[in-house]
Formats: sequence, structure tokens, C-alpha cells
Amino acid sequence: MSYRKIQAALDARLQAYESDDVAFTGTPYYPAHGTSYLEVLFLPAPAEGIFLGSGAVELHTGDYRITVHDADMASAQSRIDALRSHFNKGRVLSFESLDVHLDGAAVGANEGDLKKIALPLLVSWRSYF
Repeated sequence: MSYRKIQAALDARLQAYESDDVAFTGTPYYPAHGTSYLEVLFLPAPAEGIFLGSGAVELHTGDYRITVHDADMASAQSRIDALRSHFNKGRVLSFESLDVHLDGAAVGANEGDLKKIALPLLVSWRSYF
């Protein structure tokens, strides 16, 4: 299935960011109290047909959500800026001959509380298969 390839391309790009503190979906991760880490979630949207006929290519889109968990807002925003540059708009990622086009990234509202910051970064992607 090609969603596996899309997620693998995005995960590989995040691993190139050189951060040891990443919590991937489906993998146990237990951060020490008060440490900073990244949480990843792959969110595909419904596919859209762009051509007619059976076996025609479809447009697949979605978000790759990276939530930055940190103790203070300045550090979290610094990591968000670095991640936005790392997943810059216009970049094309490839995995097993499937191209994934990055369409930009947007920061969401803080989902943390008074004790910690949790800033989500939504990286928009698209692919055709």
C-alpha cells in the first residue's frame, strides 16, 4: 500500500532532522519527566479522483503532525522554526519510487497546560498513485 511509502518518506525526513527524542505511532516511548520530545502522527485525508477510468491515478493528501513537547515556549518555538525549515514547502521526498510533495507547514495552538508546552506543527503533503 502506498500510504506506507508516504509515511516512510516523511519518517525518514524527520529522522534526518537528527533528533533522538521522537515518539513514533505504534512504538513504545517513555520520556523522562520534564524532557523535551517530538510526537508524530500520520493523518491521511480522503483520496480524490483526478482522472476518469479504472486504475486512474488519484490525488492523496494529508498532514504529518509533529507535536513539540517542551517545558518552555521559547524552546518549543525554536524547535518549531527548525522543523518548518526542515520540512520546507516545495520539497519532494521519495521512497521506493513514490514521490511525496510538501505543501507547507502550519503551527497550531498550544495544547499543553501550565506545566508544559505542546505545540503541533502540521506538515501538509500530497502524492499521486
